[in-house]
Amino acid sequence: MVSSSRSAGSTSGVNKSNNGPSRTCYCGVISPLKISTSEKNPGRRYFGCRYWPDEVEDCGYFEWYDDEVSPWYKELLFEVMEKKKKSTGQGKGNPHHDEISLTDLVRVVIGLLVILVVMVGILMWMVYKG
Repeated sequence: MVSSSRSAGSTSGVNKSNNGPSRTCYCGVISPLKISTSEKNPGRRYFGCRYWPDEVEDCGYFEWYDDEVSPWYKELLFEVMEKKKKSTGQGKGNPHHDEISLTDLVRVVIGLLVILVVMVGILMWMVYKG
């Protein structure tokens, strides 16, 4: 499930903490699992140097935790995250605008699965009715 982008991995593998999996970056600092809110990779989890984007402190460590998802799913997740930002007032003034909680992401995924199950149920009912 772990895929890599520009670095091969951490020096000590996955660390298990109370806050979920983490890695040790090249600085020797714990890099917690983060969630991307970018348009290109919305909702995709990753590890990265805790000091990014500070060019002096950042060691350049970066690793995707999840595989890439379909374009349709990316677009849907990005729209949901943008609506959440607008409704909660998050934005560039918030130092944590690049991260969303794992709980919120799980809620979105569960909601999407419920919608999918209902749609499949309706489709099956329509097929077997006629």
